[in-house]
Amino acid sequence: MKRKVCVVGIYSLVHALVDFACATLLTLWVTTQYGARPGILLISFIAYNFFAFAMQLPIGILADILDCNALVSATGCLTVALAFALSPLGVLAAVVAGIGNAMFHIGGGIDVLNISDHKATLPGIFVATGAMGLFLGSNAARFHVSGIPISFLDSDGKVLSAAAILMLILAAAALVWLYKKAKGEFGIRNAEVIFRRMAKPEVYIAWCMLITILIRGCIGLVMNYEWKSSFTAGLITVSAVVFGKMLGGIAGDRFGWRRVTVGSLLVAAVLFVFSFDSMVCGVTAILLFNMSMPITLTALANRFEANKGMAFGMTTVALFVGALPALLGVGAALFSLPVLVGTTLLSAGLLWYGLKNETV
Repeated sequence: MKRKVCVVGIYSLVHALVDFACATLLTLWVTTQYGARPGILLISFIAYNFFAFAMQLPIGILADILDCNALVSATGCLTVALAFALSPLGVLAAVVAGIGNAMFHIGGGIDVLNISDHKATLPGIFVATGAMGLFLGSNAARFHVSGIPISFLDSDGKVLSAAAILMLILAAAALVWLYKKAKGEFGIRNAEVIFRRMAKPEVYIAWCMLITILIRGCIGLVMNYEWKSSFTAGLITVSAVVFGKMLGGIAGDRFGWRRVTVGSLLVAAVLFVFSFDSMVCGVTAILLFNMSMPITLTALANRFEANKGMAFGMTTVALFVGALPALLGVGAALFSLPVLVGTTLLSAGLLWYGLKNETV
């Protein structure tokens, strides 16, 4: 238990930090420099998301073979720190930050899956903290102008830049320490990599997980409720995302994956009907909508026991594809009651089929 708390605790805290740093870099530097040049700005954001999400698949395949997950994550932290130094170069900084982000996630994701005993609780805790980091990083400038006493910024952002680089270096040092523990006292090792052809039923089940993740990635980015415009409302909403992912893993392991995912999505579909006029219904629906996240990840990883990095990368490729409508500026067209309810019910149906043989 001590080993698991240590591993998940370090990775979860650094997850929030890495996502905070990447979001801050993109929001404060790339946006500031290229805000008047929307074409370059769009390229920067798409490039970041491609390398941060889609590139996790090839990095995950390599990390499965290398079996030095904490070192991969530590290298990712240092790569994100390097991106701050490259911030005047805009697109290149976004690419470097994306690669660093992908490396951290893959290393941490494999290690957490390795100690999870095929359950979703620990992966749920790990994946949840990133959402808070992204939110705070994306709103870093608002801390400076909103009168909150503790500001992360001076007039040109240098204070935040130096602090972020220092924290990322310290995080990398902590992960190097974790690597030594993993190879020694903690005994965390990857399974021997095996590439095999999946039977048709397994392929269908994998697609059920991936399509559900794609839907979640898409819908999560296009939700633009009027009541969500203030910083406080945004903080409450992202907190629902965080706790939804955490509770999904815990409740799924306790009451059954299929029962929790399908049940939470069906209730979310009902609450989405009232979400445009009621913040309470909207926030509750978002919490329930995110409860399937750790379960779909863990279920897919369990299908690829010897290729956890590849499985983790497959989920993030699905997230990237789902994010494309929002990145390309057409997400607003998808934000409607029929789409919210329809895709939520579709996700429930996919997971009802995809998790029917799971014993958890």
